[in-house]
Amino acid sequence: MYQYYVIEIQTHSNGTAGNLVTGFEDKDTSEDAFLQARAAANDSTVMIHTVMWIDNKGNNMEKPACYIHPGENVPGEPAAE
Repeated sequence: MYQYYVIEIQTHSNGTAGNLVTGFEDKDTSEDAFLQARAAANDSTVMIHTVMWIDNKGNNMEKPACYIHPGENVPGEPAAE
């Protein structure tokens, strides 16, 4: 049974979105996956890229990470100059 989940939420500049949910049985493996997903999200070109690590009861294992990439127009925020 999965005890932990790593969730990626991707919001694209064209208005579409995507999500990736991956389950893990043990904490160490899930933490490694969370850190790898954070590194990938930091380097991605997705307009808003969020990564979360939760347990199977919905509790945050660590504060979610959100990366907003420059050069993309985020709705409600001024355009990059």
